[in-house]
Amino acid sequence: MRDVLAELVKVDLHDVPGQVLLDAVEAVEGVRRQVAALAARTLATVEAQGMWALDGSRSLAAWYRGRTGVHGATAAREVRQARALRDVLPGTAKALAAGEISTDHAATMVRQTTSSPARRGLLADPELGETLLLAQAKALDGTDFAVAAARWSQQADPDAADRGYREDLAREEFYLSETTDGYVPGGWLSKASGQALATALAARVGMPSTADTRSPAQRRAAALVALARLALDGGVLKPGARIRPHLAVHVPFETLQRLIAAAAPAHRPGCLASGAYPGVAFGLPPELTRLVPAASPPSPGSEDADMGSEDGDDGSGGPCTCGAEHVIGAELDPAWLVGAPTATFDDGVVIPPALLGRIVCASELHRVVFGPESEVLDVGREERLFTAAQTRAIVARDKRCQYPRCHAPPGEGEIHHSIWWYTQFGSTSVRLGVLLCWYHHDYVHAHAITIAREGERWVFRRADGTVIPGE
Repeated sequence: MRDVLAELVKVDLHDVPGQVLLDAVEAVEGVRRQVAALAARTLATVEAQGMWALDGSRSLAAWYRGRTGVHGATAAREVRQARALRDVLPGTAKALAAGEISTDHAATMVRQTTSSPARRGLLADPELGETLLLAQAKALDGTDFAVAAARWSQQADPDAADRGYREDLAREEFYLSETTDGYVPGGWLSKASGQALATALAARVGMPSTADTRSPAQRRAAALVALARLALDGGVLKPGARIRPHLAVHVPFETLQRLIAAAAPAHRPGCLASGAYPGVAFGLPPELTRLVPAASPPSPGSEDADMGSEDGDDGSGGPCTCGAEHVIGAELDPAWLVGAPTATFDDGVVIPPALLGRIVCASELHRVVFGPESEVLDVGREERLFTAAQTRAIVARDKRCQYPRCHAPPGEGEIHHSIWWYTQFGSTSVRLGVLLCWYHHDYVHAHAITIAREGERWVFRRADGTVIPGE
């Protein structure tokens, strides 16, 4: 047999006629079944003879793993299956050797019918036992037979089914392990809990659009995070609490100032609103702030790079129009952020600038002013960048996520707007806010997407200026 196989594996299958290959698939599967039956019978006989223990192995599974190099779990499973086919399921062993059932059918028989005395006893029944199950195995594929065998198993021993359910609940676990650059989830869920989570994720993912190039795993990850955000935003967690559970970040005021400047639209000196200064939006008086020029960082040797002409002209022959009300940018000028103190989460994890811009864009802000000895000098009230009335107005206008070809409803998103406009010119205008779902709000900040209101629609442009097509 080895000699024949050694010759067969040398054959270039691309030279084999198509129908021969199709027939070969069934033939190879038949051989696989017979080899599996022979392997199980060999293992069972080796165990009965006992010679495997002569080399000091602690168990047949350990010996089998050492001789073949298979995984420990695979060795243990195949040994259990060999015993069951020999001692409890002789008919199944014969059907597998004859190629009448697959290895999946045989594994299901072992798993579902031999786990309790009541089930093993019923297998000998000529009408309700192994003969009935083998007839179903020959008529059904592995997936459907697994369902049929599970029904037989529960009917044969309902008490064992309940014990299995309780054991599954006790085994459930979920962990979220922090790594250097993110989190790794894992664990194990019972069938019922897994079905509930899978159903929720599938409902959240929905039918992806043709423009959604993410993998199914990426869509499920986004769906899981969205479910968490729905719970947080809905207030169902700690409903009586004064502050709903959300992320908390700590941002030095200098970093916030620099972020504002980095988020400024591309414009020339002189267009900064008269009397405006970073910090006015957060209730800080001018003496506690320093004016951050709303233009590119001054070049070396330029002492008045942040100064405009006295008549408000930008010095280029015309008024500055770059700060148009209907343009919302997400691009950050990295030159403003070099050397800026880092923003962090509660646990000290550093937040990259693009993520900080996204968080600030949709957060409630409150100030804490410290003195030179870390003494708290002032604590401001919490406020949102958009009032409730403004949010309702934007939702009424946009009705759904405005990203091209996305139809997420208002309850699954938030308002994206210009941080720079708010801090320079006061309360944000509804014209400078657009409704985006959570995923696309993240995407816009991560990819520096610029959004402009043109007529009655929003136009989304990539960092290179190309338009993202809509429907």
